Amino acid sequence: MRRRSWLAVVAVVVLLAAACGGDSGGPSSEPAGAGEPTAASEPTAAPDRDSADAEDAGDSAATDGGSEESDTAPSDGSGEASNAADGDPEEGDTEPSEEADDVVVELTATARGVTADTITLGVAITDVTVFAQVGDILARYQPLVDATNAAGGINGRQVEIITEQWDILDETAYEAACVVLNEDHEVFLVLGFLISGWGNLLCYVDIYETIVINTADLALEDVDASEGRLMTTRPYQFGSLLAGLELLRPEFDGAKVIIYGGSTDGRHEVAAEVLRGFGAEVLEITQQQIGGEDLIAAEAEIDINVERWRTLDPDWIVNVDGAVAGSLNGLERAGLTDWNIVTPANDVATNIALGADLSLFPNLIATGEPGVDELIAEGLYGIPECFEIINEATGQGLGTSTEGEDAESGTAMEVCAAWDIFVTLATAAGPELTPESFLQAGYDLGTFPMTGSPSGSLTPDKPWVSNAQPALFVYDAEQDAFVSR
Repeated sequence: MRRRSWLAVVAVVVLLAAACGGDSGGPSSEPAGAGEPTAASEPTAAPDRDSADAEDAGDSAATDGGSEESDTAPSDGSGEASNAADGDPEEGDTEPSEEADDVVVELTATARGVTADTITLGVAITDVTVFAQVGDILARYQPLVDATNAAGGINGRQVEIITEQWDILDETAYEAACVVLNEDHEVFLVLGFLISGWGNLLCYVDIYETIVINTADLALEDVDASEGRLMTTRPYQFGSLLAGLELLRPEFDGAKVIIYGGSTDGRHEVAAEVLRGFGAEVLEITQQQIGGEDLIAAEAEIDINVERWRTLDPDWIVNVDGAVAGSLNGLERAGLTDWNIVTPANDVATNIALGADLSLFPNLIATGEPGVDELIAEGLYGIPECFEIINEATGQGLGTSTEGEDAESGTAMEVCAAWDIFVTLATAAGPELTPESFLQAGYDLGTFPMTGSPSGSLTPDKPWVSNAQPALFVYDAEQDAFVSR
C-alpha cells in the first residue's frame, strides 16, 4: 500500500465538516448499525445478520444491481446468494432451479491456514501490563472463537487459534513469536496487539506476507511496507485530530496557532491548510527533528522550540501526532503550562510513561472517539453483547467500572472489533477463502457493523477500519483519565 493521498485527507475534512454540522453528540446521519448490536452478539452472521443495518448502510450488496430476493442470505451457509428468485421459471426451467437450490459447495484447502474443515488464526499480544492495566487481552479471544464455532463457524469451517504473548521489554521474543505463528503453525492471518515502531509488525506483513488485524495504532512506515495486509481497529489518529479541529472551529477563528509534531508524512501542512480555512493565523510549523533515540538531544531541541514559541505568543499549540509528551515536558520546564493545546495523543498511560504530568495542563484538549464507559452506559455498538460473551467465560467483569474510562474495557472493545472484522470479511469472502478474497470482500462491503463504532469500512487507502465519531476530551486528575469535554 502506498501512503494515503493528503488531498484525500482534505476531502475527508470537508465531509466531516458537513457531518458535524448537526448535534455534536453524534453523526448527523445514522451510519450502518448505529445503536444496534454488532458482530460480537452474532459472530457468524456479521455481514447480513440485521437487514436494517444493511439498509442503513445503503445495502452495499444492492449496489451491484441485485434485487431484494438476490440479497437474501443463503440457507446453506455457502456465502453465495440463491438464484431461485431470479424470475418466474419458464417451462422446463423447474428442474435446473431446484437443482441449483440444492447445490452444496465442497470445501477444500484454499490458502495457508485454511483447510476443508478449519481456519487457523494467530493471536499475537505484546504484554504492556508493566506500563498500563489493560487486563488479560489474550484470554478474551477464545470465548469469541467458541461462540463463532457454536453458531456454525465461518461458511462451514471451524476456527482455531494459536496464541503467542511476550513482554514488551523482551527485545527478541516478538520475533520468535512471529516465526512460530507463521512457520510452525502457518496461520491464515494474525489478530494482534502489536506496538508500532518495535519491528514486530514488519515481520508479519513484510517477511511472511501475513494479514494482520491490529488493535493498536499504526505507523505509516508499517502501513507502507504492508502492501495492504495491515489494518487496525482504531480510527486513524490524524483523522481523529482533523475531526476534533472541526469541533473546535469557532475557537480557531482569528486565533494565532503553532503546529508541532515529529511526523514526516505531510500532516503538518494539511493541518495548516485546514486551520487557515477556519480563519486562524498559522505563526509557525515546527517539525521535531530528533526522536526518542537520543532523549537528551530531543529535549534540548524541544526547549529551543518552546523559547521561540514564547516570543511568538500563540493562542494555540496544535500537536499533529503522538509526540505530545515531549512538548508538554518542554512547556512545563518553561513554565507555560496554561497554554491552549490540542493533541490526538489521549492515552494517559503512554503520556505518564514518557514523563508528562497531565494534571499541570488545564487547557489541554485531546481528540478521539467517545469513551468506552459512555458507549457501555448507552448500550451502543454491540459492546454489552460482546462483553457478556467474554465475561461469562473469563469472569473479567468488563464494563463494570464507574470511574472514567476503564482501560481494560477499552482493550476488550478492540478485541471485539478485531473479531468482527475477521468474521465479517471471512464470511463475505465465501468458501474460496484466500488472503486476496478476504481483503477484496472488505473493499466490496462498503460499511459494516463493528463493535465500538458506528460502522467500519476498509479500502486500499484506509487501513483504519473504525468510522468512529469525533469527540473532545480533557484530563481529569481525580479519575486519572481523559473525560468528555
